[in-house]
Amino acid sequence: GEGYDDDEDEDEDEESDDEDMQHFAEVCYSLVAYADDANTELEWFKDSLEGLTDPHDRALLMPSVTSEMTRRMQEAVAVNARFLAMLVESDDDARQFSVVPESHQVHERNSVKVRTVLRQFVRDWTEEGQLERDVQYGCLLQALQKYIPLDSAAASGRGGRGRRGGGHDQLERPQVLTPGSGLARLTFEVARLGYHAQGNEFSYHMLQGSKWVLNEAQAAKTHTIYPFVLSLEHRKGALDHTRGVQIPDVCPGRELCVDGVQQASLSMCSGEFVEVYASQAAAWDAVLTCFFLDTAKNVFLYIRTIAHITRPGGLWANIGPLLYHYAEQQNSISIELSWEEVKPAIEKYFDFKEEDVREAFYTTHTQGLFHTRYRCKYFVAIRNSVPAEGKSFPVF
Repeated sequence: GEGYDDDEDEDEDEESDDEDMQHFAEVCYSLVAYADDANTELEWFKDSLEGLTDPHDRALLMPSVTSEMTRRMQEAVAVNARFLAMLVESDDDARQFSVVPESHQVHERNSVKVRTVLRQFVRDWTEEGQLERDVQYGCLLQALQKYIPLDSAAASGRGGRGRRGGGHDQLERPQVLTPGSGLARLTFEVARLGYHAQGNEFSYHMLQGSKWVLNEAQAAKTHTIYPFVLSLEHRKGALDHTRGVQIPDVCPGRELCVDGVQQASLSMCSGEFVEVYASQAAAWDAVLTCFFLDTAKNVFLYIRTIAHITRPGGLWANIGPLLYHYAEQQNSISIELSWEEVKPAIEKYFDFKEEDVREAFYTTHTQGLFHTRYRCKYFVAIRNSVPAEGKSFPVF
């Protein structure tokens, strides 16, 4: 009986690995297929303009602007396509999926996520994204330095998992986790301050982007992308959507490794947050969450997991809305609670030190006529000694 169960577990693991690899392949194909998807939309746009046959309507168009805009959009799409394909081709694990099979049809949800990656680069790795980062990452980094200073690991007898190098003794650096790290800018900023930083991300689209910027980028502002090129709504100027942005604003490799000497400790861990960290009891000195808490299908599961992995006296700093990522998805579990209901669950395991409501934008086109502004819950809390208890049905 035991042998049969072991075989069954192995079969399930192999099946799970196969499914994961298939999903990874689909993500890579969607990045490579951006040109086809974007050009289809460009053709639709041109056909719509040509559909204006009424002479009064056509007289209102600016032919020079329209033709110039179409040309710029085509060029921008081609540049974006080369960049996105490079995210696949530059990665040893992904290169085998750099050619889309003729029989493969890219799912619309993956095409949407590809465009999200381009917008996320603006937020995380451009100069114009600095304002968003200052508002959201800034408060988390300040809380980290205030409540878990760099010498706090040595004082508490922690920090034995590191390695020596750089300006601080890395054996004494506090361990800081940033779940939902996206393109890893917050993780990078934590490492740049001198902490052991680890990012966790579930989306392969984001992981491909963070792999490139952390491992392959050779200098600042080496690439120009056009993240708004297909966003024709809410424009002030006719060509606003065709402007490019330079990435990255800083080179992580050069910042974290100076003259061949590693100055900081940064790692990335892929996978679903609850699954990945279930066994890491009291392993982290701090957890920083930005626009992450409401990505849970069951927020209690996230709260319990963060309590489980944060040592007594450790920090949880958070900023983000309660938008609830799965709220609009049909046939998906989504437990959507108010802050009044969420806060007591956090208070069971954490003592609040700071709490506020702060306004924040997210991947905003600064020149556009429409901006979404979130009213975010910001809090800083310290882990108490109450053991994390209970178990939620795994809805992730």
